[in-house]
Amino acid sequence: MIIYQVEPQHVDIIWTHAVSFLRKPLETGLGEVEVDDIKEWIKGGVQQLWLILDEKEQKIIGAYTTQITIYPHKRHLRAYLMGIEGNRLNECIEQISLTAEEFCKKNNLSHIEIISHRDGWERVLSNKGYKKYSTVLVKEMNND
Repeated sequence: MIIYQVEPQHVDIIWTHAVSFLRKPLETGLGEVEVDDIKEWIKGGVQQLWLILDEKEQKIIGAYTTQITIYPHKRHLRAYLMGIEGNRLNECIEQISLTAEEFCKKNNLSHIEIISHRDGWERVLSNKGYKKYSTVLVKEMNND
């Protein structure tokens, strides 16, 4: 597996391949963001686009986006959207993690945030009109 960061100036060239993986995770949102917004954020440097390449099959098997989130005292790398072919996440997750951690060290980021919209629990408030929208997982980086 190779994880490749697409430079903003190359987004238009690769977009048709990447967008097919990014549409499905957007469907779990509330419609606040569309694929064209993602493309513009990547081209403008607000988000980063990453491709997951299978060397043996010589094809793109996934794409994901990240965003550097700046808080008053910390800078985090937030995983934003991720789409991977079939059930191949397990075979890719190690390389995705290593790539994210390297990016954090290079950019002096203190944490990785992963926001997921696919939990489907929160029974306590569901009868009052609330629904679970996301779960946030965080990993602290050791950037010594």
